[in-house]
Amino acid sequence: MTKLIPHPALKYVTPDTVAECWDGIGDDLYGALWACVGKYDNAYRENIEDIGPHDVIGINAVTDFWADFTPEQQIKLNAVAADQQAAWEELK
Repeated sequence: MTKLIPHPALKYVTPDTVAECWDGIGDDLYGALWACVGKYDNAYRENIEDIGPHDVIGINAVTDFWADFTPEQQIKLNAVAADQQAAWEELK
Protein backbone atom coordinates (compact mmCIF):
# COMPACT_ATOMS: atom_id res chain seq x y z
CA MET A 1 0.00 0.00 0.00
CA THR A 2 1.25 3.46 -0.87
CA LYS A 3 1.88 5.75 2.06
CA LEU A 4 -0.31 8.84 1.87
CA ILE A 5 1.45 12.17 2.24
CA PRO A 6 -0.49 14.86 4.14
CA HIS A 7 -1.55 18.00 2.34
CA PRO A 8 0.88 20.86 3.18
CA ALA A 9 -1.87 22.91 4.86
CA LEU A 10 -2.14 20.24 7.54
CA LYS A 11 1.31 21.19 8.85
CA TYR A 12 -0.02 24.47 10.22
CA VAL A 13 -3.35 23.66 11.82
CA THR A 14 -4.36 21.68 14.88
CA PRO A 15 -6.84 18.80 14.71
CA ASP A 16 -9.40 20.61 16.88
CA THR A 17 -9.29 23.62 14.56
CA VAL A 18 -9.89 21.40 11.52
CA ALA A 19 -12.74 19.63 13.32
CA GLU A 20 -14.47 22.86 14.30
CA CYS A 21 -13.62 25.32 11.53
CA TRP A 22 -13.23 23.47 8.24
CA ASP A 23 -16.15 22.38 6.08
CA GLY A 24 -16.68 18.79 5.00
CA ILE A 25 -15.75 17.00 8.23
CA GLY A 26 -18.02 14.03 8.88
CA ASP A 27 -18.78 12.47 12.24
CA ASP A 28 -16.09 9.77 12.00
CA LEU A 29 -13.36 12.25 11.08
CA TYR A 30 -14.62 14.75 13.64
CA GLY A 31 -14.20 12.19 16.41
CA ALA A 32 -10.78 11.11 15.17
CA LEU A 33 -9.57 14.72 15.09
CA TRP A 34 -10.79 15.40 18.62
CA ALA A 35 -9.14 12.18 19.83
CA CYS A 36 -5.78 13.81 19.05
CA VAL A 37 -6.28 16.65 21.52
CA GLY A 38 -5.44 14.49 24.52
CA LYS A 39 -2.10 13.72 22.90
CA TYR A 40 -1.08 17.35 22.36
CA ASP A 41 2.49 18.24 23.32
CA ASN A 42 2.17 20.87 26.01
CA ALA A 43 5.85 20.85 27.01
CA TYR A 44 6.59 24.15 25.26
CA ARG A 45 4.51 26.15 27.76
CA GLU A 46 5.22 26.84 31.42
CA ASN A 47 1.61 27.37 32.46
CA ILE A 48 -0.44 24.51 31.08
CA GLU A 49 -3.70 26.39 31.75
CA ASP A 50 -2.73 29.04 29.19
CA ILE A 51 -2.22 26.67 26.28
CA GLY A 52 -4.22 27.36 23.17
CA PRO A 53 -3.94 26.04 19.61
CA HIS A 54 -3.02 29.53 18.41
CA ASP A 55 0.09 29.77 20.60
CA VAL A 56 2.63 28.13 18.31
CA ILE A 57 1.99 27.47 14.65
CA GLY A 58 3.03 23.98 13.60
CA ILE A 59 3.07 22.37 17.06
CA ASN A 60 0.33 19.80 17.53
CA ALA A 61 -0.48 20.04 13.84
CA VAL A 62 -2.60 17.43 12.09
CA THR A 63 0.60 16.07 10.52
CA ASP A 64 1.94 15.27 14.00
CA PHE A 65 -0.88 12.74 14.35
CA TRP A 66 -1.03 11.57 10.72
CA ALA A 67 -0.32 7.93 11.58
CA ASP A 68 -3.29 7.92 13.99
CA PHE A 69 -5.75 8.29 11.11
CA THR A 70 -6.95 5.43 8.92
CA PRO A 71 -6.08 5.58 5.20
CA GLU A 72 -9.69 6.55 4.49
CA GLN A 73 -9.51 9.38 7.02
CA GLN A 74 -6.18 10.53 5.56
CA ILE A 75 -7.74 10.69 2.10
CA LYS A 76 -10.67 12.70 3.51
CA LEU A 77 -8.31 15.04 5.40
CA ASN A 78 -6.32 15.70 2.23
CA ALA A 79 -9.51 16.42 0.29
CA VAL A 80 -10.81 18.78 2.98
CA ALA A 81 -7.42 20.53 3.13
CA ALA A 82 -7.38 20.96 -0.65
CA ASP A 83 -10.86 22.48 -0.51
CA GLN A 84 -9.80 24.77 2.33
CA GLN A 85 -6.72 25.92 0.43
CA ALA A 86 -8.83 26.61 -2.65
CA ALA A 87 -11.14 28.76 -0.51
CA TRP A 88 -8.14 30.66 0.88
CA GLU A 89 -6.82 31.21 -2.67
CA GLU A 90 -10.16 32.77 -3.65
CA LEU A 91 -9.68 35.36 -0.91
CA LYS A 92 -6.45 36.68 -2.43
